[in-house]
Amino acid sequence: MKKLWFLSISALAIAVSALIIQLQIVNTSTETITFFPLNDAVHYKSASTALILQRDKKNNQHLVDWKVHSTLDQAAYLRQDMGLLFVNGLLKGKLAKWDQDTADLIQEEFISYGESARYDAITFHYAELHGDGDRITSAQRMSDDMIYVVDSPFSPLQSFTIAKSNQEKEWKKVLDQSVKNKLYQSLRKAENTFRFKALNYSVIPLDTIRRYEDQPLKGFTQKETSNILGKLWEGLYKNYYLGIKKSDGTTVDPIDSTMPLILISRDKSHLLVITQTKAGESIVLKQLLQDSN
Repeated sequence: MKKLWFLSISALAIAVSALIIQLQIVNTSTETITFFPLNDAVHYKSASTALILQRDKKNNQHLVDWKVHSTLDQAAYLRQDMGLLFVNGLLKGKLAKWDQDTADLIQEEFISYGESARYDAITFHYAELHGDGDRITSAQRMSDDMIYVVDSPFSPLQSFTIAKSNQEKEWKKVLDQSVKNKLYQSLRKAENTFRFKALNYSVIPLDTIRRYEDQPLKGFTQKETSNILGKLWEGLYKNYYLGIKKSDGTTVDPIDSTMPLILISRDKSHLLVITQTKAGESIVLKQLLQDSN
């Protein structure tokens, strides 16, 4: 397993050199995601994430139905699905469910919001399989969904995924720019805080990471890419989903943090995961890639 390192520094301490602190294990129970060698003989029959705008508003807020489902082709010792939901670039919902000796998992939540928004949901579907002796393998898959919701006093409540009308195209442009600005500001602040250059990395927003299930990261094989993704999600679960652990030992709720940006170093030595907490503090996770085979 790769070493995962955690960095955190407040804006008041920018002048102080950032120290890299080795992460402690957050959770050693079965309610976790641990990367094991991938089992090519096991496959997901289905895996889906769906976002559906509800027709009626409640307390002057619209509701979005968030559904996650997956089915493995066999019962697994441990099945777990972890989902993250971002609204206008900020984490607004998270869900995770685990069960033993099963192939299927289903989850559903409703998210309420009071204005027009872009919703991005991504799920990591995971299975831990125990074979003969002490052999443990895993199976993984991702699914995602996104919708734009127009919630304005000047038009009826509506949603779309692909902008068709001029009005939808204008809303898409406005909402996409809002997300882009948040992520750009998060990246620039992290650069200034930790003294690195984004030009030395390939930058991948988390909502686009699923494409690398079918195409390799630049400079890596598909097998190496799959291993990197599995270890990435292991780190995200332990050090983002369960709470962002800072250098002073305290843990911060990830809700209202910015969508993580994945930075792959051009020398293929490591990746960074960048986010910004609700309080505006830059957080960087570092994962080494030398053992990606």
